[in-house]
Amino acid sequence: MGRDTHLVWRHLTRQPGGAVLALATDGQTVLAGTASGAFLARHDADTWETLALPDTWGRLELANPVVIAPWGDRYIATPLGLFRQQPNGNWQRCLEGGTIVAIRAVADGTRRLVIVADQLDGILVSSNAGTDWEPANAGLPQLVEIVDLTLSPQFERDRTAMLVTADGIYLSRSRRWSWHEIESAPAMLECGAIAVDEHGRLTLLAGGEEGLFRSRDRGRTWEAATLPVEGSCSALATDPTGHSVAAAIDRHVIRSPDGGDTWQRLPDVPSHILSLAILDSERLVAGTLAQGCLRWETSTAAWLSWNSGLYGRLPVGLVTRRTGELVIADYSGTIFQSVDRGETWQTVMLERGIAQFAGGTSGPVFALALDALLRSHDGRAWETVHEITDLSESAWLVVSDDGRTVFLVQYTLEETLEPLVSLVSSMDSGNTWHTDETDTFAHVQGAALAPDGRALALLALHADSLHHTLSVLSTSRGRWHHHRWPETLPETTMARLLWSVDGEALLVVIETDVWLVHRPLERPRIARIGRLDSPASALGRAGNSGWFLAAGARLWYCEASGKLRALAPDQPEQTIVALAGDPASPVLSGYAADVGGNVWWFSLVDGGVPAAHRSADSPAS
Repeated sequence: MGRDTHLVWRHLTRQPGGAVLALATDGQTVLAGTASGAFLARHDADTWETLALPDTWGRLELANPVVIAPWGDRYIATPLGLFRQQPNGNWQRCLEGGTIVAIRAVADGTRRLVIVADQLDGILVSSNAGTDWEPANAGLPQLVEIVDLTLSPQFERDRTAMLVTADGIYLSRSRRWSWHEIESAPAMLECGAIAVDEHGRLTLLAGGEEGLFRSRDRGRTWEAATLPVEGSCSALATDPTGHSVAAAIDRHVIRSPDGGDTWQRLPDVPSHILSLAILDSERLVAGTLAQGCLRWETSTAAWLSWNSGLYGRLPVGLVTRRTGELVIADYSGTIFQSVDRGETWQTVMLERGIAQFAGGTSGPVFALALDALLRSHDGRAWETVHEITDLSESAWLVVSDDGRTVFLVQYTLEETLEPLVSLVSSMDSGNTWHTDETDTFAHVQGAALAPDGRALALLALHADSLHHTLSVLSTSRGRWHHHRWPETLPETTMARLLWSVDGEALLVVIETDVWLVHRPLERPRIARIGRLDSPASALGRAGNSGWFLAAGARLWYCEASGKLRALAPDQPEQTIVALAGDPASPVLSGYAADVGGNVWWFSLVDGGVPAAHRSADSPAS
């Protein structure tokens, strides 16, 4: 392959809407956080504006949660940390990393307070708009899982803050942030809010699996709210004054103009509700799983789509077929299908969140939801083929090229803290299933299935030796072969594995390190072949041999011989999270989908001519 090899890109589609993870408002503007970034709109605007970080900071992705401060600043949390945008457009990086679940901002005299709740690390408070931070965890248990944080609408006067955790509720009424537990609080909560009536009296609201509860005596006693619908409460919101309240009960939105005394049921919403924002007693915005933002105004008495310029589609899988068909699934449970290589698209709404999506060049495709494995033979009609009791955060769905062999690999910690790996498999395209549990592995960091389904590869920490191993299961014999990995790996590292088309090699990418395993079914030879300039975000097979790798928005190509090179130019707008070569193309080409919901076609061009497939025994250039 010549030195002038380069990529040709073509943008195929980008669909608006999708999952809106977070909403915030100051009564005039609305800030939306989605997997594709952060978006801002005035309440009377038709189109959303994309908020973009400075060019040298990368892309704003996976924005959740968000808040608009009383002084006009916008705060946006991502997996990379907390960012602040001032009204003049200037950006500040306030915090690095973390798992932030709630942000609140309030003016306290001359202080500009920003309070952040991290799921595992507790509360951080800044009194200067996010520049300096101090912990505020007095009274909290050492190990506490935070779900939500809310402040009193009259915080400057009463200092009341409510913290909702996995195990209960804590209140603080001190300028020094001293928390005390509410002994009588309801259980299994997901969200909280504080409302205030016209006399300044507070009502604490807490929602969860058993519905909506309220307390008028600062948490001493609680009562179940009498609502026009029944079900679990997944989201709560108040308007900036705290007088109006809205709640999401399953797929319904109910609202109260008087802090929770009386409730009105609004017309049903066509998708699960993830977030709410109330501008005032007349206007409400709902962020949904699959339909983007919906806007309610009392004058129209109807939900109106509000998605122009708003994107929230996080692809979770991309499947290419020998027929030229292309199938993509996103987090919102939307399936996009094209039978003509992306020229035209059909859409199917599953109305349930999808964690992973996999399939081969033929046969059925499979989608992994939180509670089930779904199957489709045509991409349009879907059925549940396996129920899942509790989906682990560490799970891998892998499918053979013909769709007959399917594995769901899950790594969990039992209540006894004994490691357990569960292998749920089907050898007949998902018609029947077998479950095998093993304590052979102390930790699993990656999984891949051979294209013909004859072998499953795991990169894992072996429980007996406590060495990392490449463990290969012969699916026909049910026998494991363990091969020691050359290096010890951090347990927090996730690996990406992908077999070659012929099953004679296995590509393993661990963060930025790229490894090639020759003949993994026999006596494997494991060698590091290169390093990417940023962590890998997706892998895909390339032609008859070799692989495409994505690291952020950059694409790499690895030949079967192990020669690795970066390709240019970069074209995707954001991080590539799904990648697949085109098995129906005579040249090296494929498809990529990025965090922004964009779908791209690309082709490798060598000296002005599309690069042909290179056979496995061809010499590297």
